[in-house]
Amino acid sequence: MSTVRRPAQTRNTRPTGGDQSLLRRINLGAALVRFRSGAATVAQVGDTIGVSRTSAQQIVNQLVELRWVTAEKPVPPSTPQIGPAPRRFRFRSEAGYVAGVDLGRHRIRAVVADLGGEPLASSTVEIGPGAGPIERLQAARAVVEACCQRARLRYSQVWVVAAGARGVIHKGRVVAAGGMPNWTGLDLEHELRAVLDRPVLVGNDCNIATVGEHWRGAGTDTGSLVNVAAGQSIGAGIMIDGTLLTGFAGYASEIHHLPFLRWRGAAARLKADPSEEVDIKAVFDQARAGSTSAQERVEDYARVLAEGIATIIATVDPELVVIGGGLSASGATLLEPVRRHLTPLTARMPRLELSPLGADAVTLGAIRIALNHVDTLIDAAADRLDDFPKPLRRVIAAS
Repeated sequence: MSTVRRPAQTRNTRPTGGDQSLLRRINLGAALVRFRSGAATVAQVGDTIGVSRTSAQQIVNQLVELRWVTAEKPVPPSTPQIGPAPRRFRFRSEAGYVAGVDLGRHRIRAVVADLGGEPLASSTVEIGPGAGPIERLQAARAVVEACCQRARLRYSQVWVVAAGARGVIHKGRVVAAGGMPNWTGLDLEHELRAVLDRPVLVGNDCNIATVGEHWRGAGTDTGSLVNVAAGQSIGAGIMIDGTLLTGFAGYASEIHHLPFLRWRGAAARLKADPSEEVDIKAVFDQARAGSTSAQERVEDYARVLAEGIATIIATVDPELVVIGGGLSASGATLLEPVRRHLTPLTARMPRLELSPLGADAVTLGAIRIALNHVDTLIDAAADRLDDFPKPLRRVIAAS
C-alpha cells in the first residue's frame, strides 16, 4: 500500500518531437503539483516547472479555466511598495472530497475531507461485535452520508473512500481476522465498493493508522517508525523510509500470533478478577489515582507490551515508536512503564512517544491514502484523455 506521496507525480522526460498535446499535459500536471503544495504566483510556477513567464501564464490560465486553480483575494501589503503585488493562485481543494473510514469491532467512524486534506465533518455509529459484514458495510455507507450532510456536501462529491479494518488484509481481501463474524475470507474492497459506489481502498487498521501518524501525528518528522495500537487488543504497523511494510501476504508486524510474546489476550492482565469484564480505561484511571493493585496490573500489561515492541525494534530498527490506540490517552501512566521495561531490551532505544491522534489515526491515515489515490486518478486521466482532465467527472470516468 502506498503511503504519503507528492500530488500528481509528473514525468521526468519531455517529448522531443511535435507532440504539443503531451507537452501541454505534462506542464499542466507539473503546475498542478506546485499548487497542491501551496499558493503561488505565475512567476513562481514558471521557475518551478522551467518555462517562460508567458508560458507559465498560459498554463495558469488553463488551470483556472479547468477549475483546478483559482485566484486568491489580494492582501494589502504590510509595507509600501511600487506597483501592484503579483496575483497569487491556489489549488481548489473544494474541487472534490475524500472519506476515511474506520471499520472497528465496536464502532464505525468516518471523516470527510477536501482535496487539501482538511477534515470537514465526522460521524460515528456504535455497532455490536456480533454484527456481520453486510451490517458493517451498510453502516459505513451511513456514516459517510452523515458526514456529507454535516459538511453540506452531496454524496456524489466524494471521489474516493479508503478504509481500515481489523485483520490481515491482502490485495483487498481479509485473509485472517478474529472477533468479527464472517470477516475472514471477505473480499472487503469489492464488497465495500459495491455498497459505497465509489472507488475504494482498504487495509489493515494498524497499517493505515501508521500512515496517519506519519502524515499528521507523532511521525511527521520521520519515515522510519513503528506504530503500536494499545487497547483491548494490541496491533502494530511498520513504516521504513516512508513505505509501509506489509510483507508477502500482509502478515508483517502481526506478532500477536507469537504465543511467547503474549500480546494476544494481554488486556486480561488488567483484570482484578479473571471472571469479570475489564474496563481498561478505568484501570488506568485507578492507577493514576494511586491504586496499588491497578498500578501492578498496568505494570504487567506494560511489560508484555514492551517485550513485543522490543522484538520489532530488533528487526527493523525504527527511529520512532508511537504508542497509539485507545490507551494513548492514558499518558505517562502507560508510557513510562513501557519505557522502563523497553530500554534494557534494546541495543539502541528509539524515540518513544504517545500518539496525538488517538482514535482518529485510522481515519486520518485513510484520508491520506484516499488522497494518494486521487493523485493516481489524475495521472491516469491525463494519460488516457486527449486533454488535461477537469475535476471529478473526467477524472473518475478515466479511472
